[in-house]
Amino acid sequence: MTQHKANFENFEPKFETVYSHLDSRDAIANPILLHQKPLIIGQFGQQLHPVIYPSGLVMLNPRWTADTYNLFYTKHYDELYDLALKPDYGKEGIVRNMREVWGRVIKKINLKDSPIKSVLDAGCGPGYGLEYLKSEMPNIDIYGIEASPDSRNILENDIGATILDSDLDGDWHINSEGQFDVIILRHVVEHMLDPVKTLSNLKKTLSPEGFMYIAVPDMMHPRTILRDYTDWWEYWFRSVHAYYYCKETLFATLLMAGLEPISFEEENEEVWCIVKGVDSENYNNRIIEEVNVFDQQMKVLGAHLP
Repeated sequence: MTQHKANFENFEPKFETVYSHLDSRDAIANPILLHQKPLIIGQFGQQLHPVIYPSGLVMLNPRWTADTYNLFYTKHYDELYDLALKPDYGKEGIVRNMREVWGRVIKKINLKDSPIKSVLDAGCGPGYGLEYLKSEMPNIDIYGIEASPDSRNILENDIGATILDSDLDGDWHINSEGQFDVIILRHVVEHMLDPVKTLSNLKKTLSPEGFMYIAVPDMMHPRTILRDYTDWWEYWFRSVHAYYYCKETLFATLLMAGLEPISFEEENEEVWCIVKGVDSENYNNRIIEEVNVFDQQMKVLGAHLP
């Protein structure tokens, strides 16, 4: 195992108990087991508590409080996760990611029928992905939401993007309703502490023909072969990922927020989809089917965890 040696001096996380939005309030969760004991240590040696609910949703419970997360994103996240700072990744890697994102979009969406005027990238880091999109579509307006102070400085002063907020869960959406033709959430939804509320707010900011691109790690196909880790779970389970979705649990979450996929794929250990808002008349007539992928998810966990 090789892990970055992080400095967590004076960082004392506080935990809180939460509930699964896909299960009843009194649903009982089972801990994820490692060597027949609850798995309690994740990436960078941090304490965490992954559990699985009857629906099959895997999440952390208890997990850090919102204040702890905010402190971590402000003080420690860049050191551990900022791709631009990684010597084998850097700006080129971020641009490569966005090139992949946009390549997927243009294969599924006819942009002649849906002209793009404004793009929001949430969790955009220093904004090199937005810079790439601006080079492809010079007339678009670019916007970002980013917690890192250093990244926000680059985003605003070098990239020229408009910063809406440092916190995706803030009230920025109140002044942005109907504004965005595209919202990009690449590996962001798994970080959301209240995904239904946050996704519902994001939906309000879509233009009438707007859409979101969403990608999350796929819990049904976890990445188990890694360059820097002997034990995949020490990479996969991390405190900053509050949820661990598969296609079924992700789509049920989206529908609860008034969103549904118009296209999706499962590839490279992730689920990605293009989603649009469900109009209120159709949404009110929808019955959200109960999700039950518990047995499938337990089979995957049992096959990969000793």
